[in-house]
Amino acid sequence: MRKRIQIILLVFIVLAGVRLLLIYHERHAPVTTPNTTQSNSIRSADDYVVPTQLHSSDLKSAKEDLTGKTVWVKVGNYLNYFPCSGGHVDFKHSAGILPPLKKLQITDVIATAAPDAKSKEISPGVRIRAQQVLAVFKPAGETKIYAVSIGSSRGGNYTLFINDTFFFDDPRELYKHWPSEVWAAIDRHEALKGMSIRQVNFALGVGVNQSGTVGDIYKFDNNGHPVTVTFENNRATQVVPTS
Repeated sequence: MRKRIQIILLVFIVLAGVRLLLIYHERHAPVTTPNTTQSNSIRSADDYVVPTQLHSSDLKSAKEDLTGKTVWVKVGNYLNYFPCSGGHVDFKHSAGILPPLKKLQITDVIATAAPDAKSKEISPGVRIRAQQVLAVFKPAGETKIYAVSIGSSRGGNYTLFINDTFFFDDPRELYKHWPSEVWAAIDRHEALKGMSIRQVNFALGVGVNQSGTVGDIYKFDNNGHPVTVTFENNRATQVVPTS
């Protein structure tokens, strides 16, 4: 169980890293010129996409902002989700890992402590336990209820990663300027040469930088089917299945 808690904490760190990574690639994309290719046009169009953002700051506002909403998973193949019934989350039995762009219906937002969460002394004689903030949801077309972590709280102080976890607009509408063959590859969870890093993220989920810094080679676990992708100027130049 301690390992699961460590994994959840690691997720938060990776979410922040993914966000910085996307910002880096967007800001270092080549400037569009009158004779740009289609790929440069797509990159320029991406810069004008402004996904909806929520401004939840605590459990109450997160519940108000999310309950009843349809969302799409932004960080695919990384977040574990768990069975949930009557507000009880079964942390002992992961139901799997959410795939990229999975469509979910949020039914509630709850806060609960994992069974082995340790308390921390914040002042003499006063100890508090960290809690996980979780979105309770039904996958599109399903009836079973699950929960996935979207942040944590301790003593009324909240750290939420809602905007880094979900899209609140249909990604197909946000990026409808992408060619149909790109969306077809994303639906197959397949990376193709010429794809941008965002497009590969949509297809394969979260990637891990292999160069030690913000570089151009990333390994994607791809739900147990690893793929290494090399990028140049924010375009995939090499896609290699790995073990």
